[in-house]
Amino acid sequence: MQLSGDVIVGVDGSDQSAEAAAWALKELRGTRRALRLIHVITPAHLEIDDEVELQEAGRTVLTGLADRLGDLDAAHPDGASGTEILTEVIVGDAGEELAMRAGDAGLLVLGRHGAGTVNSRRIGTVSFGLPGHALSTVLVHTVRDGSEFDDPSRHPSMARGGATGGVVVGLDTSEYAGVAALDAASLAVASGWRLRVLVGVDALGDRAEAEARAQADLAWLREAFPDLDADIEFPSGDPAQMLIDASKAADIVVIGKRGKGVFAAMTSQLGRTSSAVLTDAEASVLLVPYRRDPRLSARSA
Repeated sequence: MQLSGDVIVGVDGSDQSAEAAAWALKELRGTRRALRLIHVITPAHLEIDDEVELQEAGRTVLTGLADRLGDLDAAHPDGASGTEILTEVIVGDAGEELAMRAGDAGLLVLGRHGAGTVNSRRIGTVSFGLPGHALSTVLVHTVRDGSEFDDPSRHPSMARGGATGGVVVGLDTSEYAGVAALDAASLAVASGWRLRVLVGVDALGDRAEAEARAQADLAWLREAFPDLDADIEFPSGDPAQMLIDASKAADIVVIGKRGKGVFAAMTSQLGRTSSAVLTDAEASVLLVPYRRDPRLSARSA
């Protein structure tokens, strides 16, 4: 996955945010980018809450997590990566502060739930609202089978429990979706996972033409990533539901933040689709904004 800057992880002291930070650390190996752990204090009443005490508690949380991550990194078979781990405690609104800092980041990573909701399947308020405002790519991380701290060299995968596992991406003709597909393929290759490309074609007038274009897109991805293990599917029904259904056996679902094009089933209500996938997906969700990528020219050639 292409990283244009450092990776920011929102940390609130929960197991979910610690898992998200460990996922990010593994993705950073070899990139020479830093891992920035940010803890945001949002007291209900600043005049009542002891800000100094809250800041100290936040620093304690970050120091403990940074130590765990350092140990995890050092335990890698290839040795420590040298990734710089930075910590910062901020007072303010969590969504606003993280969104502001994400503008210069290559990736913003959030746990699906905040502290106190570990056993809930519902997405947290910040994790749901922030991806639409952050300018960077955003990963909302979900803990599925195992822990990121179990193995320093790889992510846990649903495939080890007998499920399909791997990466799922929704694809249409838009450049937004093309960029998302590139990141999905890169992530799949780096993780040694299979990529499932889903194309909703129910709303198309010429299904054969749409399927031919999708097959050409798959060939384009394989040319960009020779080691890619991928296949393409044409499920029927609502585009959001098809991604949600696919998430049940997946490790990560990837979707472009915006899109437009011939594949109307995947694009005409992309805002609704992204929101629905964020809310109900059982896997981690990676939302990718548009960027200029020279590989897109080969897709449209």
